[in-house]
Amino acid sequence: MAKKEKIPSTPESRAQKLADTQEVRKAFKKTFIPALAVCLSLLLIYSVCYISFFDPEKELAEKGITTVSTNNTGNNGSSSGSAGGSSSGSSSNDTANGGSSSSGNESAAPSGDVKEISASSSTADVVAYFNTAINKVKPNAKQVTLNKETNNKAGDVEGNLPSSLISMANSLIESNMGDKDLSKLDPGLVNATTADQKNAMFPVENESWSSKLTADDVDSATVTDNGSTYEIVIKVKADEPSEATAHGQGHNGKVFSVIMPTIVTDNAGPAASIIKEVKTGHKDGVIKVTVDKATGNVTHANYHFVWTLSLKALGASISIPFGLDKDFTIAW
Repeated sequence: MAKKEKIPSTPESRAQKLADTQEVRKAFKKTFIPALAVCLSLLLIYSVCYISFFDPEKELAEKGITTVSTNNTGNNGSSSGSAGGSSSGSSSNDTANGGSSSSGNESAAPSGDVKEISASSSTADVVAYFNTAINKVKPNAKQVTLNKETNNKAGDVEGNLPSSLISMANSLIESNMGDKDLSKLDPGLVNATTADQKNAMFPVENESWSSKLTADDVDSATVTDNGSTYEIVIKVKADEPSEATAHGQGHNGKVFSVIMPTIVTDNAGPAASIIKEVKTGHKDGVIKVTVDKATGNVTHANYHFVWTLSLKALGASISIPFGLDKDFTIAW
């Protein structure tokens, strides 16, 4: 077979080849790179929405992960929702009356010896009474029942993504709002009777305690005496988005099952390699409980807060707020 004759290189042919290469590069920049950016942005939007609505308990259980934290440090090394996260210390030694938090520079929890409260009680006394009552639930209640869990849209997506992608994200979020189907959860996460089940499902999830609040952590703590019961309403101060959100830290972390950045990064799926500076914040936190005056036992508890997911990816900054409500009945 005859060899293909090689065309000799000339200055003109080399110049033409260079010009052709430059044209290809220009076309690449005009078409492929913008298309890739859009595809990655779409991936980011879907991933963020997945992160926001995934079921941490189910995901972690399927991976065989059980985590009990923590005297949480600011590096997120110990978090109840983090996949494979290690605990920096056991919380099992915390006292049932609210204990003191792990950081030595935080205010000590109110003493747990307040037996009666009234509408005129101080914030510190109401918080102390609440701590004593709510921290009895996990070790002593016969059964804790999750009546309802609801996600709600707390605002629009904000960021410097194209408006079309912002609109898509808002639509995805809207479609995932509403009540969680409790029938799809493990029965022990709906009707908890064992110590492990109660620790896992009742706030603060995956801890042996339920509150380490101090008077400095709340905006208000009020009580209504209904004769045989107290109705206590506690409004918790806001925590700005942070990479160090953790159980036992800040204000909300001392009483809510806060959403930690490690939950986001460990469950980001395909977007894990492109998301940066993941932060979560919590605000508008309200706990409402009914306490039987004769026994000091909490019989009903409702938790509400708004949490914000903030992150950076592909040169874009995104912030998404979500509302979460959980309602419980406690039997003794």
